Amino acid sequence: MVVDTGEEQKRTLVYREIIDRFWILWLMIEVRHDSVAVRLSPFQRSFRQISFREIDDIRITTYSSTTYDGWHWGLRRSSGGDTVYRLRGSRGVELVLTTGTRIFIGTQQPADLKAAITRAMESERAVE
Repeated sequence: MVVDTGEEQKRTLVYREIIDRFWILWLMIEVRHDSVAVRLSPFQRSFRQISFREIDDIRITTYSSTTYDGWHWGLRRSSGGDTVYRLRGSRGVELVLTTGTRIFIGTQQPADLKAAITRAMESERAVE
């Protein structure tokens, strides 16, 4: 008899998107079984993982220069502690954390990213 321990599910990616800028910068977005992982290469060697337990709200939004202290792309931390990962375009997903800080993740498919995060969060809750 084979028993599924859930280990395979933990390794499975729910969603992955890679956005490039000038063929030098790469924004990698992964939705995993228990977290959202974001990495801006070559500046970050490892992914920043945001646990689903830290996420209070998920919003599809348009980037606002007044909200995040200016119009820029790349990795940016605002004076209020909010973080921006953005390479192209102005659309994205904003994660509001339980601490009140926000993380804006620029993406070409914000609806797909939000749906993947929501699905993964629901399946994580079902396992618990």
